[in-house]
Amino acid sequence: MKKGIFLQVIIIVLIILGWNCFHIGYNYQKQVFENNLSSIPMILFSMDLNSLDSLSSDISERSYIKEVIVESDSTVSENIITDYGLNGAQNILEKYALPNVMSIYFDGEKFKSVQKDELEKIILNYPDVVMNYDIPSWAVSRMKIKMLHRTYLIGNGLFFFFLLFITVFLRIHFEMKSNEFWKIFRTSGGSPKIRRKQFLINSLWTGLFPVAFVFIVYFAALYFQYLRIEIDYRLFGIEFAAMLFSTLIARISLGKNI
Repeated sequence: MKKGIFLQVIIIVLIILGWNCFHIGYNYQKQVFENNLSSIPMILFSMDLNSLDSLSSDISERSYIKEVIVESDSTVSENIITDYGLNGAQNILEKYALPNVMSIYFDGEKFKSVQKDELEKIILNYPDVVMNYDIPSWAVSRMKIKMLHRTYLIGNGLFFFFLLFITVFLRIHFEMKSNEFWKIFRTSGGSPKIRRKQFLINSLWTGLFPVAFVFIVYFAALYFQYLRIEIDYRLFGIEFAAMLFSTLIARISLGKNI
Protein backbone atom coordinates (compact mmCIF):
# COMPACT_ATOMS: atom_id res chain seq x y z
CA MET A 1 0.00 0.00 0.00
CA LYS A 2 2.90 2.35 0.69
CA LYS A 3 4.03 1.98 -2.92
CA GLY A 4 0.48 2.76 -4.02
CA ILE A 5 0.38 5.96 -1.94
CA PHE A 6 3.79 7.00 -3.26
CA LEU A 7 2.65 6.46 -6.86
CA GLN A 8 -0.52 8.48 -6.24
CA VAL A 9 1.44 11.34 -4.69
CA ILE A 10 3.86 11.45 -7.66
CA ILE A 11 1.03 11.50 -10.21
CA ILE A 12 -0.94 14.17 -8.31
CA VAL A 13 2.18 16.35 -7.87
CA LEU A 14 2.79 16.21 -11.64
CA ILE A 15 -0.82 17.16 -12.42
CA ILE A 16 -0.85 20.06 -9.93
CA LEU A 17 2.57 21.18 -11.17
CA GLY A 18 1.21 21.22 -14.72
CA TRP A 19 -1.87 23.12 -13.55
CA ASN A 20 0.30 25.82 -11.96
CA CYS A 21 2.52 26.02 -15.04
CA PHE A 22 -0.73 26.69 -16.91
CA HIS A 23 -1.48 29.57 -14.48
CA ILE A 24 2.01 30.99 -14.98
CA GLY A 25 1.77 30.71 -18.77
CA TYR A 26 -1.56 32.53 -18.73
CA ASN A 27 -0.23 35.36 -16.56
CA TYR A 28 2.87 35.72 -18.76
CA GLN A 29 0.90 35.92 -22.01
CA LYS A 30 -1.63 38.29 -20.44
CA GLN A 31 1.20 40.59 -19.37
CA VAL A 32 2.55 40.59 -22.95
CA PHE A 33 -0.82 41.72 -24.34
CA GLU A 34 -1.30 44.29 -21.57
CA ASN A 35 2.21 45.69 -22.12
CA ASN A 36 1.33 46.12 -25.79
CA LEU A 37 -1.66 48.20 -24.73
CA SER A 38 0.42 50.21 -22.29
CA SER A 39 2.99 51.01 -24.97
CA ILE A 40 0.41 52.65 -27.28
CA PRO A 41 -0.22 56.23 -26.10
CA MET A 42 -3.22 58.34 -26.97
CA ILE A 43 -2.02 61.62 -28.52
CA LEU A 44 -4.09 64.79 -28.18
CA PHE A 45 -3.46 68.06 -30.01
CA SER A 46 -4.71 71.54 -29.17
CA MET A 47 -3.68 75.09 -29.94
CA ASP A 48 -4.87 76.03 -26.45
CA LEU A 49 -2.44 74.84 -23.77
CA ASN A 50 -4.94 75.65 -21.00
CA SER A 51 -7.41 73.14 -22.47
CA LEU A 52 -4.85 70.36 -22.27
CA ASP A 53 -3.87 71.35 -18.72
CA SER A 54 -7.52 71.32 -17.68
CA LEU A 55 -8.10 67.96 -19.37
CA SER A 56 -5.00 66.59 -17.66
CA SER A 57 -6.42 67.59 -14.27
CA ASP A 58 -9.73 65.86 -15.09
CA ILE A 59 -8.24 62.50 -16.03
CA SER A 60 -4.84 62.10 -14.36
CA GLU A 61 -6.24 60.52 -11.17
CA ARG A 62 -8.21 57.80 -12.95
CA SER A 63 -6.95 54.30 -12.19
CA TYR A 64 -6.63 53.18 -15.81
CA ILE A 65 -4.30 56.05 -16.69
CA LYS A 66 -0.64 55.44 -15.95
CA GLU A 67 0.88 58.74 -17.05
CA VAL A 68 -0.13 62.02 -18.68
CA ILE A 69 2.51 64.20 -20.37
CA VAL A 70 1.67 67.69 -21.65
CA GLU A 71 4.13 69.45 -23.95
CA SER A 72 3.80 73.07 -25.02
CA ASP A 73 4.27 74.13 -28.64
CA SER A 74 7.78 75.39 -27.84
CA THR A 75 8.73 72.05 -26.31
CA VAL A 76 7.33 70.23 -29.33
CA SER A 77 9.39 72.45 -31.60
CA GLU A 78 12.56 71.78 -29.60
CA ASN A 79 11.92 68.03 -29.67
CA ILE A 80 11.48 68.05 -33.45
CA ILE A 81 14.74 69.94 -33.91
CA THR A 82 16.63 67.60 -31.51
CA ASP A 83 15.13 64.32 -32.78
CA TYR A 84 15.61 65.04 -36.47
CA GLY A 85 18.76 67.20 -36.32
CA LEU A 86 17.06 70.27 -37.80
CA ASN A 87 19.19 72.91 -36.12
CA GLY A 88 19.38 74.91 -39.35
CA ALA A 89 15.60 75.01 -39.59
CA GLN A 90 15.03 76.47 -36.12
CA ASN A 91 14.12 79.92 -37.44
CA ILE A 92 11.67 78.41 -39.92
CA LEU A 93 9.90 76.34 -37.25
CA GLU A 94 9.58 79.33 -34.97
CA LYS A 95 7.53 81.11 -37.64
CA TYR A 96 4.84 78.42 -37.61
CA ALA A 97 2.31 77.85 -34.82
CA LEU A 98 2.66 74.26 -33.69
CA PRO A 99 -0.02 72.61 -31.57
CA ASN A 100 0.46 71.70 -27.94
CA VAL A 101 0.58 67.96 -27.38
CA MET A 102 -0.69 65.64 -24.65
CA SER A 103 0.42 61.99 -24.45
CA ILE A 104 -1.70 59.61 -22.36
CA TYR A 105 -0.25 56.23 -21.34
CA PHE A 106 -2.61 53.58 -20.03
CA ASP A 107 -2.59 50.70 -17.57
CA GLY A 108 -3.15 47.88 -20.05
CA GLU A 109 -4.88 45.70 -17.46
CA LYS A 110 -7.52 48.32 -16.61
CA PHE A 111 -8.04 50.18 -19.90
CA LYS A 112 -11.03 48.29 -21.28
CA SER A 113 -14.01 49.26 -23.44
CA VAL A 114 -15.87 50.96 -20.59
CA GLN A 115 -12.84 53.05 -19.65
CA LYS A 116 -12.13 53.94 -23.29
CA ASP A 117 -15.70 55.14 -23.82
CA GLU A 118 -15.56 57.13 -20.59
CA LEU A 119 -12.32 58.86 -21.63
CA GLU A 120 -13.63 59.70 -25.10
CA LYS A 121 -16.74 61.32 -23.57
CA ILE A 122 -14.52 63.47 -21.34
CA ILE A 123 -12.42 64.54 -24.34
CA LEU A 124 -15.59 65.57 -26.21
CA ASN A 125 -16.08 68.26 -23.56
CA TYR A 126 -13.01 69.95 -25.06
CA PRO A 127 -14.00 70.71 -28.68
CA ASP A 128 -10.65 72.30 -29.51
CA VAL A 129 -8.81 69.07 -28.68
CA VAL A 130 -8.07 66.62 -31.50
CA MET A 131 -7.54 62.97 -30.56
CA ASN A 132 -5.22 60.52 -32.29
CA TYR A 133 -5.25 56.92 -31.06
CA ASP A 134 -4.50 53.58 -32.71
CA ILE A 135 -7.94 52.11 -32.04
CA PRO A 136 -7.47 49.03 -34.31
CA SER A 137 -4.36 47.95 -32.37
CA TRP A 138 -6.18 48.53 -29.08
CA ALA A 139 -9.17 46.47 -30.28
CA VAL A 140 -6.93 43.60 -31.43
CA SER A 141 -5.08 43.52 -28.10
CA ARG A 142 -8.34 43.59 -26.12
CA MET A 143 -9.72 40.76 -28.29
CA LYS A 144 -6.59 38.69 -27.69
CA ILE A 145 -6.87 39.22 -23.92
CA LYS A 146 -10.55 38.23 -24.00
CA MET A 147 -9.85 35.06 -26.00
CA LEU A 148 -6.93 34.23 -23.71
CA HIS A 149 -9.16 34.58 -20.65
CA ARG A 150 -11.80 32.26 -22.15
CA THR A 151 -9.13 29.69 -22.96
CA TYR A 152 -7.81 30.00 -19.42
CA LEU A 153 -11.24 29.32 -17.91
CA ILE A 154 -11.75 26.28 -20.14
CA GLY A 155 -8.26 25.01 -19.30
CA ASN A 156 -8.90 25.37 -15.58
CA GLY A 157 -12.11 23.40 -15.92
CA LEU A 158 -10.31 20.62 -17.80
CA PHE A 159 -7.52 20.49 -15.21
CA PHE A 160 -10.07 20.37 -12.39
CA PHE A 161 -12.05 17.45 -13.81
CA PHE A 162 -8.92 15.61 -14.95
CA LEU A 163 -7.44 15.90 -11.45
CA LEU A 164 -10.74 14.81 -9.95
CA PHE A 165 -11.06 11.79 -12.23
CA ILE A 166 -7.46 10.60 -11.76
CA THR A 167 -7.40 11.03 -7.98
CA VAL A 168 -10.78 9.35 -7.41
CA PHE A 169 -9.85 6.48 -9.73
CA LEU A 170 -6.48 5.94 -8.06
CA ARG A 171 -7.88 6.14 -4.52
CA ILE A 172 -10.62 3.63 -5.20
CA HIS A 173 -8.26 1.32 -7.09
CA PHE A 174 -5.59 1.16 -4.38
CA GLU A 175 -8.03 1.10 -1.47
CA MET A 176 -9.92 -1.82 -3.01
CA LYS A 177 -6.62 -3.53 -3.75
CA SER A 178 -5.77 -3.45 -0.04
CA ASN A 179 -9.16 -4.83 1.01
CA GLU A 180 -7.90 -8.40 1.34
CA PHE A 181 -5.37 -7.26 3.94
CA TRP A 182 -8.03 -5.36 5.91
CA LYS A 183 -10.45 -8.31 5.81
CA ILE A 184 -7.79 -10.54 7.35
CA PHE A 185 -7.02 -7.76 9.82
CA ARG A 186 -10.66 -7.56 10.95
CA THR A 187 -11.17 -11.32 11.19
CA SER A 188 -8.07 -11.41 13.39
CA GLY A 189 -9.76 -9.03 15.81
CA GLY A 190 -8.44 -5.74 14.46
CA SER A 191 -10.49 -2.61 15.07
CA PRO A 192 -12.33 -1.06 12.07
CA LYS A 193 -11.27 2.33 13.43
CA ILE A 194 -7.69 1.63 12.41
CA ARG A 195 -8.86 1.10 8.80
CA ARG A 196 -10.68 4.46 8.82
CA LYS A 197 -7.67 6.11 10.47
CA GLN A 198 -5.39 4.76 7.74
CA PHE A 199 -7.77 6.11 5.06
CA LEU A 200 -7.52 9.55 6.69
CA ILE A 201 -3.71 9.38 6.77
CA ASN A 202 -3.64 8.31 3.12
CA SER A 203 -5.95 11.22 2.31
CA LEU A 204 -3.56 13.68 3.95
CA TRP A 205 -0.68 12.30 1.92
CA THR A 206 -2.52 12.36 -1.40
CA GLY A 207 -4.45 15.60 -0.74
CA LEU A 208 -2.35 17.94 1.37
CA PHE A 209 1.21 16.94 0.52
CA PRO A 210 1.12 17.46 -3.31
CA VAL A 211 -0.42 20.94 -3.01
CA ALA A 212 1.95 21.93 -0.18
CA PHE A 213 4.97 20.58 -2.08
CA VAL A 214 4.14 22.46 -5.29
CA PHE A 215 3.46 25.64 -3.27
CA ILE A 216 6.90 25.39 -1.61
CA VAL A 217 8.57 24.82 -4.99
CA TYR A 218 6.73 27.84 -6.43
CA PHE A 219 7.64 30.08 -3.46
CA ALA A 220 11.30 28.95 -3.60
CA ALA A 221 11.43 29.70 -7.34
CA LEU A 222 10.14 33.21 -6.65
CA TYR A 223 12.46 33.77 -3.70
CA PHE A 224 15.59 32.71 -5.59
CA GLN A 225 14.37 34.62 -8.67
CA TYR A 226 14.19 31.59 -10.95
CA LEU A 227 10.60 32.67 -11.61
CA ARG A 228 9.37 36.23 -12.09
CA ILE A 229 5.73 35.59 -12.92
CA GLU A 230 3.48 35.52 -9.85
CA ILE A 231 0.13 33.79 -9.55
CA ASP A 232 -2.72 34.34 -7.13
CA TYR A 233 -2.13 32.32 -3.94
CA ARG A 234 -5.87 31.56 -3.81
CA LEU A 235 -5.40 29.23 -6.78
CA PHE A 236 -3.58 26.81 -4.45
CA GLY A 237 -6.69 26.88 -2.27
CA ILE A 238 -8.81 25.88 -5.27
CA GLU A 239 -6.44 23.01 -6.00
CA PHE A 240 -6.56 21.87 -2.39
CA ALA A 241 -10.38 22.11 -2.45
CA ALA A 242 -10.36 19.88 -5.55
CA MET A 243 -8.30 17.32 -3.64
CA LEU A 244 -10.70 17.42 -0.67
CA PHE A 245 -13.64 16.99 -3.03
CA SER A 246 -12.00 13.99 -4.69
CA THR A 247 -11.36 12.44 -1.27
CA LEU A 248 -15.03 12.90 -0.37
CA ILE A 249 -16.15 11.26 -3.62
CA ALA A 250 -13.74 8.36 -3.08
CA ARG A 251 -14.96 7.90 0.50
CA ILE A 252 -18.60 7.84 -0.58
CA SER A 253 -17.84 5.46 -3.46
CA LEU A 254 -15.97 3.03 -1.18
CA GLY A 255 -18.92 2.94 1.23
CA LYS A 256 -18.74 0.03 3.66
CA ASN A 257 -15.31 -0.99 2.41
CA ILE A 258 -13.83 1.64 4.74
